[in-house]
Amino acid sequence: MEINLRAVDWMREAARRLRRGFMLVIDYGHDARELYSATHAGGTLTTFAAHRGSGPERPLHEPAWLRQPGDHDITSHVDFTSIRAAAEDEGMTTIGWLDQTYFLLGLLSSIADPESALRNPQYRMLMMPGGLGSTHKVLILGKGVGSPALKGCSFKVRVT
Repeated sequence: MEINLRAVDWMREAARRLRRGFMLVIDYGHDARELYSATHAGGTLTTFAAHRGSGPERPLHEPAWLRQPGDHDITSHVDFTSIRAAAEDEGMTTIGWLDQTYFLLGLLSSIADPESALRNPQYRMLMMPGGLGSTHKVLILGKGVGSPALKGCSFKVRVT
């Protein structure tokens, strides 16, 4: 399993420096319970080339990034549990934790023409349940801001 220790260090430092305000962390990943479950026993290392993902690397096959070095972006999923804990250790509060789908649905009421946004194929791609809307998570953190009712958090906690 891939672990990005620098992400935790970065979050601690950013949260420590923030006196008052919000942080939004949007990326693909899971809470630790899901990330380290049997579902992801082979890890989450994925490569992208020409805007196409190769999916998780398969143990018995030569990885795509080794066959064509320099042509692939290499990435892995975020452990949102450790990111959240690091932020909370530095005085931040979790305001929202939800799938990108629900975050964007919550923002629709603030868009002048929500029907137009829903017809936009790029917006629909970001919202699609089972696609980017489900794989991308939104963690909203605050410091010194109380518990505001943010439009993007109208679903509060909604993670699939």
